[in-house]
Amino acid sequence: MILFRFALALASSLMLIGATRAEVAPNIVVAKAAEGYRIHVEALLSSPPRQVWAALTDCARAKSFVPHLESCRILSRDSAGRWDVRENVANPPFLARVRTIVRSDYQPIRGFTYKLVSGDMRKSEGAWTLTPQGSGTHVVYEALVDPNMNAPSMLITAAIRSDLPSMFRKLDELSLISALKP
Repeated sequence: MILFRFALALASSLMLIGATRAEVAPNIVVAKAAEGYRIHVEALLSSPPRQVWAALTDCARAKSFVPHLESCRILSRDSAGRWDVRENVANPPFLARVRTIVRSDYQPIRGFTYKLVSGDMRKSEGAWTLTPQGSGTHVVYEALVDPNMNAPSMLITAAIRSDLPSMFRKLDELSLISALKP
C-alpha cells in the first residue's frame, strides 16, 4: 500500500512536471555594460517558495539545474545558515572552464545575494529573490558577470540567453520533485 501511494504521488508529480515545463518561460534581459554583462531574469515557477528555496540553495543538486556546472562544493559556512562560501566549476561549450569561489548571504525563503571572492571571473555578483505568487513563486535573478576571457560579446550574450530558459525549467522540476522527499 505504501509503495502504491508513493508510485501514485510520483506519477502525479511527473504529470505536473510535464504540464509546467511549457509554463516556465522566463523573461530574460542581457545587456553589455562597461563593467560586464547585466542579466535580469523573471519567471513564475509552479512550486511554493519553500520548495524553490530548498532546490536553489542545495549545492549537491546544483548540477541538475545549472547548465554546464561540473561541481559545487561548500568550503565554509555559518552554523546558523546565514552565509556560505562555495566553489563552483563550470565548463561551458566554446568557452574556457571557469572556477569561481563566491560568498552567498541568505535570507531564508526570500532570497540571497552572492559575490565573487576569487576565481576565473573578473566579476560575478548577483541576487535571487523569491516571492509567493498564488501557489507558485515569482523568481527574480539579477547578476553582473564579467568573464576573464577574450570572447566575442555576441557569443557570451548568446550563451547566457540560451542557458537561462533551461535552468529555470530544471529548477522548477527540481522544486516539484523536492516536495516528494520526506
